[in-house]
Amino acid sequence: MSRSLFFLWAVVSACAADSQRGAMVLENAGCLECHTVRGQGIGHEANATAPELGSGLVPAYTAPALASAVWNHTPSMLADMFERGVNRPALTAKDSEDLFAYLYSIQFFDFPAEVRRGKEVFQSKQCASCHSLEKSSSGPGKAVPEWTPVDDPVTLVYQMWNHASTMHEEWAGPGWNKMSGRDFGDLTVYLQERQGGFRQSSFTLPDPASGQAPFDQHCGRCHAGPLALENRLSNLTSMDIAASMWNHVPLMHKLPALPEEDMRKILAYVWQLQYRGPAGDAARGWQTFSQKGCASCHGDRGAGSAVTPFSLAAIGWGEGRRMHQRMVKQGVPWPQLSPKDVADVVAYLNSGK
Repeated sequence: MSRSLFFLWAVVSACAADSQRGAMVLENAGCLECHTVRGQGIGHEANATAPELGSGLVPAYTAPALASAVWNHTPSMLADMFERGVNRPALTAKDSEDLFAYLYSIQFFDFPAEVRRGKEVFQSKQCASCHSLEKSSSGPGKAVPEWTPVDDPVTLVYQMWNHASTMHEEWAGPGWNKMSGRDFGDLTVYLQERQGGFRQSSFTLPDPASGQAPFDQHCGRCHAGPLALENRLSNLTSMDIAASMWNHVPLMHKLPALPEEDMRKILAYVWQLQYRGPAGDAARGWQTFSQKGCASCHGDRGAGSAVTPFSLAAIGWGEGRRMHQRMVKQGVPWPQLSPKDVADVVAYLNSGK
């Protein structure tokens, strides 16, 4: 999958985040003077004075998890900047949002699609037992050259999903052949070669918000409450999510047929859900706000703009500097916030209670 995919659509439902701008924020804020991204720091030189940001920054890449990592890093970051005499510009909530979008997007590039491996998938998953590669050959399934052209991996996902109910009936005995996200990409380029089309493994997806209506219509009845996907999925590519849908087919009583555009919208929406993470609990947020000592200084929250994990993280680069200085003078420790703490505090601060 091409890197440009993640620059073409929003990863946050409330406000479109620009991951390409986030890469510029990372450099302009001076983060790359200490951190590396995929082994490269400022001037493309490797630095080793701070954690690598390109992978493994947090166990689960959600907005609250990233905000937690940045918030908890604030005291050591400020101390290091003070020692080096560095004074960086304050980041806005929008800067923080775009930076998070960039850090999130670079975690989930799929492997480059391989025709050779796609051929192995076609054979090992027993597609060849039903679908001939030659027009003149006979078989229980439609021959590959007669398929609608497989323009990109999402087209293949859409075609396989709508064919799944028939396949499940035919394949009930031997068992269901599960797929991985990489399988879909490799199988796509192999089928494109067999169909004589242009090889294309990258793709675009629409605004995630456009996928909520078709998701609610086709999937929301089951995937709510304990089965809500934001509670069950994390750190997956779009094709990983497609593979999860395919692997889930045997557990479903009835598969809804989907238009291709709805499939694209649903994939975008679900991919974005795992970034947003589970909703916070306002009551627990009040307890955290009090127990962490926030209420002693911020008892009156006022009626400002909505708080997000991004605006909370941005405090460390703005008001947090002055906050940290006052707390050091008073001997008050900087409160450590877990990802759940961040989600709960944000919910509380936005609750109006």
